[in-house]
Amino acid sequence: MSVIYCAMILFIAWQATRLITIAGKTSSATASDDCLVTIQGNVIRPGTYRVAPGMTHFEILKVAGIRPTSDISGFDLTRQISGNQQMDVGTMPNPVTLKKAETVNLEFFMGQVSIIAADGKSRTTEEGLEIAEGDRILTDEKAQAEIAINGFSRVDIDEYSEYVIDKINVEEKGKKMASVFLKSGASWQKIVYANKTEVFKVATPFATITVAGTGADFMIMVKQDEVDIHDIDGLLLVERVAGAEAINMIAGQSAVIFRDNRPIQVTQLAAEVNPADRFSILTKAKTDFVMRHMPFQFLLCAVPGVYYFISIQFETGKVHSVHIPGSTSIEEFVQGCSTLDQAFLYGGAVFVSTLVEQIMDSRIPKYIIITKDDLNRMAATIGGISMNVDEKAASALRVPRGLQKLNNAQLLKYLNPSLSGTKDFEMRQNQTMRAVFEGFRSKNIVLTALLSEQLISAMETNFTSNEIMNNYTKFSEIKNWTYIEHELPLKQVVQNGKTRDDPNLEECKTLLQK
Repeated sequence: MSVIYCAMILFIAWQATRLITIAGKTSSATASDDCLVTIQGNVIRPGTYRVAPGMTHFEILKVAGIRPTSDISGFDLTRQISGNQQMDVGTMPNPVTLKKAETVNLEFFMGQVSIIAADGKSRTTEEGLEIAEGDRILTDEKAQAEIAINGFSRVDIDEYSEYVIDKINVEEKGKKMASVFLKSGASWQKIVYANKTEVFKVATPFATITVAGTGADFMIMVKQDEVDIHDIDGLLLVERVAGAEAINMIAGQSAVIFRDNRPIQVTQLAAEVNPADRFSILTKAKTDFVMRHMPFQFLLCAVPGVYYFISIQFETGKVHSVHIPGSTSIEEFVQGCSTLDQAFLYGGAVFVSTLVEQIMDSRIPKYIIITKDDLNRMAATIGGISMNVDEKAASALRVPRGLQKLNNAQLLKYLNPSLSGTKDFEMRQNQTMRAVFEGFRSKNIVLTALLSEQLISAMETNFTSNEIMNNYTKFSEIKNWTYIEHELPLKQVVQNGKTRDDPNLEECKTLLQK
């Protein structure tokens, strides 16, 4: 989709001084220029690394691998390496965790779906409804529902099913337990753990399923005399209710737990077991609803330390871009982690998306991560951008002042902060952003299915090329687009002699409406 492609390229234009400067240094560095950095302490891959000058502490720690208990509070993540050095990573007494307990919400439903509270009273069924412990979700004929658990996980519930929310993040033996009871019918669980302290269980009349590892993708069908479990991805621990038998299931296996206590039957996952087909109508209905009524929102992460929240509002013809500094404080939401760039090291784009959702009070289902290699590759993919070149830049680029089409090398030089100072650099960022946006709006830049596939193939993202092209088509149908830039509302707070950038949450939540 052109808006995503546009945002990607805008991101290139919008990168902080660090990214462009490092890109130049890296390309010209030789082996003799390399620095030796020794990383010791609580990291996944300690050792000595040979890195190019200009590499940041953020990038080095990312390669070394951060654990939930790694103490990186003493590092300036934007600091660049200029010589041999040693980095010692300490250990925190407790792992990084979200302070606020996550919730269970009704994401979407179709057909007749009933929510019955623990006291037997019916609740109003509506998208976004927060589900409480003890609530029962009942689906009638041709009805399906999707619920979100703890921000990351999704559960699709089929027709003629009864799904009971038993526990929501209850502390048990040092773990945060979320458990549900599938009394009847079928459900498709797509469970993702944010950290190692989470546990998710599904109870059925004959067996209990516990998700192991970092998460799992599986379907459960409760029948009169048996329970069928289909493990599409991940590791599952399956135990009989009576505790007489237990097995570990791996991806690609199916298991049948019989009511009459026959041994658990394990077979290879059959080709016809496809939950995506079973819930295709629900998925299509949700997609159509979101495409018609909801803004399309995603997070752009340029490592190290640059983040943008993009909200594309098809109904109003507006694209909002919110710049979120990596130094943004998240201490209100997280224990053991201070800033957004630290959060990326602990949990990647998914963790950062969760935090930005809380800051902006808005759902952010998609993300894109852009590295320095992506920066160079994508800048070359543009094939040139037409813009008005100011006198200082024209002199440096040796081109006439005024409207010029800048190629890849010229664009990178045009966006070099050392060209004529920070103020001019920021002005040129905005000009480039506007130029690319105008290119898409006027259809001077055209996105194809092949190009969209090439763009995302080498990047870390949860976008698919089909999603990009579907939204590109929708974007192209609207002529009068407006691009609106925002800076995240921040307030500086001094505490214990340290200054931090706290988001002004009230202003953040109404920023896009303004």
